[in-house]
Amino acid sequence: MNREDFKSTLKEILDNNKIGTLATIRDNKPISRYMYFYNDGLTLYTYTKQDTYKVEDLEENPHAHVLLGYEERDDLGERYVEIQGQASLPEEVSSDVDNLLSNFGKRYEKLKEEGDLQIIKIDIEAARIMNDDDTEPRTVEL
Repeated sequence: MNREDFKSTLKEILDNNKIGTLATIRDNKPISRYMYFYNDGLTLYTYTKQDTYKVEDLEENPHAHVLLGYEERDDLGERYVEIQGQASLPEEVSSDVDNLLSNFGKRYEKLKEEGDLQIIKIDIEAARIMNDDDTEPRTVEL
């Protein structure tokens, strides 16, 4: 699979899988939690309350790991993706990202109204597509 095909397959997995795990580092140990993820191309977004461990973790160490996919579906099989990325905590997001996130639940709007919303942006540095019948797993730097 060439680089463009890889990116296309990665985007397809991101477009079709919204629940995954976000791993951060706390006290030199990984901690994972389930999150909703939304993508704008090959950039991931999620959100949380401002005063959470994951926000503290990312302020101290912005390296994040995300797993998305592995849903047994006829159209996608059991593919999933392992993502390594740099997380940031933007104070403001574009209206496009705001619209994207607001389409996926009342919790987003509630946190936004309360002033307790923290967006997490993850710029993908490397990804590894797993369980793709057509190719062996390999990590691609993006």
